[in-house]
Amino acid sequence: MAQVSINSDLGEWGLSTDSGERARLLQSPSVDIAPKSEGEAPPGGLGRGTTSTLGAIFIVVNACLGAGLLNFPAAFSTAGGVAAGITLQMAMLVFIISGLVILAYCSQASNERTYQEVVWAVCGKLTGVLCEVAIATYTFGTCIAFLIIIGDQQDKSEVPPQCLPHPPPLSPGGHAVGGKEHGTPAQGLAWARHSSGNPPSWLLGPLDRWRSQQRWRTTPCSSLASRSVLPPCAVIAVMAKEPEGAGGSPWYTDRKFTISLTAFLFILPLSIPREIGFQKYASFLSVVGTWYVTAIIIIKYIWPDKEMTPADILNRPASWIAVFNAMPTICFGFQCHVSSVPVFNSMWRPEVKTWGGVVTAAMVIALAVYMGTGICGFLTFGAAVDPDVLLSYPSEDMAVAVARAFIILSVLTSYPILHFCGRAVVEGLWLRYQGMPVEEDVGRERRRRVLQTLVWFLLTLLLALFIPDIGKVISVIGGLAACFIFVFPGLCLIQAKLSEMEEVKPASRFLLVINY
Repeated sequence: MAQVSINSDLGEWGLSTDSGERARLLQSPSVDIAPKSEGEAPPGGLGRGTTSTLGAIFIVVNACLGAGLLNFPAAFSTAGGVAAGITLQMAMLVFIISGLVILAYCSQASNERTYQEVVWAVCGKLTGVLCEVAIATYTFGTCIAFLIIIGDQQDKSEVPPQCLPHPPPLSPGGHAVGGKEHGTPAQGLAWARHSSGNPPSWLLGPLDRWRSQQRWRTTPCSSLASRSVLPPCAVIAVMAKEPEGAGGSPWYTDRKFTISLTAFLFILPLSIPREIGFQKYASFLSVVGTWYVTAIIIIKYIWPDKEMTPADILNRPASWIAVFNAMPTICFGFQCHVSSVPVFNSMWRPEVKTWGGVVTAAMVIALAVYMGTGICGFLTFGAAVDPDVLLSYPSEDMAVAVARAFIILSVLTSYPILHFCGRAVVEGLWLRYQGMPVEEDVGRERRRRVLQTLVWFLLTLLLALFIPDIGKVISVIGGLAACFIFVFPGLCLIQAKLSEMEEVKPASRFLLVINY
């Protein structure tokens, strides 16, 4: 019985021949392949693409690296230290590479070019539908995680109190030394200190009451004490002045508002278009940002700031369960299997042996990046490291602030790509359920696409607003990533081998399953 595959006719979807745009789940750059059609061989021979071996290594590396590296220091803490984290990653790397090779083997055997189509062709309808549902759920959950990351970085980017102007010394009558009155109600700026020595409460409101229990710093940011006007970094605080007795931050500095504003202004317009080829240049910047974040974490460990002191450094895991609790984060970071099938078919010589060398080299490079980030981030902060390691650094650190800006840019460009992949899978499931082909009616396709985009966007936004802990989201989508790494490749291998052993005794089939 012929299997029905989705996204096989690129012209019907209005897509380019960019396999990275059709199948990638993280920031993999574009690779060009010829669309597959029956009886038509790509230029240069059967199954021959245009990507070199070195180019394939670069693509797979960038498919792995993404915002998931922010969680690796916390994964080392969860696993119980550096030794446990390294051991877990090295052990999982064997299965990760094996899964990539198995997918290439099954793709070559089934003559399919995408992950879900390989599963459909090799494992059958039920497993194929489960795979498509898993891909849609994974992309949906990762979009939620990306919105949470945006909120985390924006929260940490607020103006620190030491960048506010230093108040002049006051006499008991409220007059500044030198005779100039400062901070009275008539002057409009309440610079007068409270009897406790703390700055005015209205000034702390827009800063989310940062260090409200500490005394006013005697050393201002740079040389603000010598200036008679407010510096730029204090403008937000002055504009956000609260009436006396009011509590909380202004509404426009609220986390929910900033996430919503960013999502509506940038993410939604990028998610509606039918094609996403225009994002290839922004994706390059996100890749550069990922490498920059790793470099900053390593540098900050080698030359730490004085105020950054690590908490307890764990040397051994509390239990074996704690070690396995770190697996979802590692799976989420190394998951590039869904995009690996199009990359394999885009190679100039798509051979399983060559592909084994490609993925081994790529995974070793990705391992070095993740291990450097995880080890240095964990040793810098110890058990007190945040699930998002950038939140553990001081907000006034300019190098880290640039890293946060790069992460936000990476997320802004990655969300539409993930949504595009999930939307394509949902569209295919819907059309197959309705039993109808893709219509030529452009108007109906546009209405359906806009509706799907709005529903997807609003649901992910609402969940991101009310699930502020990214660790909970990572634990769920990391479990789905484990399915793409372990479960579906294993099922494909078993089914492929069983199909080759149709005339072999049943006992041999059972031994094959046990050995795998």
